[in-house]
Order: sequence, then structure tokens, then C-alpha cells
Amino acid sequence: MELNIIEDEYAGTVGSALIKVVSLFFIGIMIIAFTANPISVGTNQGQRAPDVEGKFYNGSGWSEFDFESYFNYSWQEGDISGQWVAIEFMDTDCPYCVKSAEEYGEYADYFNVNNPNWDGAHVNFLASATELSIQGHDSSRDEIEAFRDKTGGEDCAGADCSSRPGAVHNFPYIDDLDQDNMAEWGIPGTPNYFLIQPDGIIAWSSSENTNEEISDAILRLVPRAGA
Repeated sequence: MELNIIEDEYAGTVGSALIKVVSLFFIGIMIIAFTANPISVGTNQGQRAPDVEGKFYNGSGWSEFDFESYFNYSWQEGDISGQWVAIEFMDTDCPYCVKSAEEYGEYADYFNVNNPNWDGAHVNFLASATELSIQGHDSSRDEIEAFRDKTGGEDCAGADCSSRPGAVHNFPYIDDLDQDNMAEWGIPGTPNYFLIQPDGIIAWSSSENTNEEISDAILRLVPRAGA
């Protein structure tokens, strides 16, 4: 018996094309897998900074804080137009925080594009104010306001808040009295400082650089005109 085998050339062409498409798809997935460099969220240098949440006080009232609005994830290293973030985790009843308030305020005024003596990128300063679980630490939003604005009537680390060193602070204070941000960032104590790049990546932390002040870190890491 003679069998007549009829070949479907069209089906063969479609099958070959489908195999090519599927192959290219998997090649593309492999390229992405091997070349992508996902950055984990964490508090070590080189990691993406965790979120900071809560209401913030800006000198006139309390509003919802938007940490994401400070960052530009397409920022390129060396771009002086990008704005950096310095954040202090502090407690208004912490004696060390009271002592460092003067310097931190001076840094905020100096590393500012409105300061003609600073030729570097703008640095936004923030303070996340918590209440440590230590006897004698009993803070409130009124105390946070008094600490920032240097007004009387509230006690900050055993003295009237109006007597803390330094001038009035002109940067936001975030309410972290419930310690949520402290927990999210794994902060062991106060004060604790971080310097964050415009793309949200942590460039420096005080816990990893115990012998360097945040001001020196800014001078070392933040791009400057003509550099």
C-alpha cells in the first residue's frame, strides 16, 4: 500500500516562529535576572532607606509627612541638583540630643542652597522625635514643638525647653512617640544620624562611622560645584 504524506508547510513555519519567540522571551528574562541589581531596603550604607511615617511639625502646625517626596530615583551620582537628606532620630528628653541640638541646627543652616558660603548640593534636615522607654522620658507633641521652637512651659531633659542650646530649628520634626520609625529603622538609641542620597540610598550612618560627624560626612560625600 502506498501512503501519501502531505506536509503542512504553514504549520511548520508557525511552529518555528513560536519557538523563536519563546526562546527570545526566556533569553530576555535571563538577561534581566543577571544584569538587574535590586537594592534591598535597610539601614546599612548602600541600602534603600526605609519609610518614615507620621505627622510632622513645621513651625505652624502638624501635617502628614511624605518621606518619598524628598527623593528622585532617577538621580545620577555627581548631579549637584539632587537634594540630599540628613535625618536625626532623637528624643526631646535625651540629654545628648539636647546637647547636639545646637550643632545640628547650625548644620541645617549651613548646608543650604540659600547659604552663599556653601557651594554644594542642598541638604534637607529632618528630626524624628521619639519617646524612649526610659524612666523620666515623658514626651508629647507640645514638648516636640517647644524643643524645636525653643519655647517655654515644657520640660526637655530636666530643663525648660526654651533653654536648650542653639537657635530655633527651621526643619520638620516628625512625631514618632509610638516608636514605629525607631522600630522600622532598628534604632538602638538616640541620637542616631543618617545621610541619604537623592535617590533614597543611605550614603552614611553614624553607627557605621562612629569617628566621623555628619557634617564631615556631608563635606566628604555631597557633590559640590566644580568638583
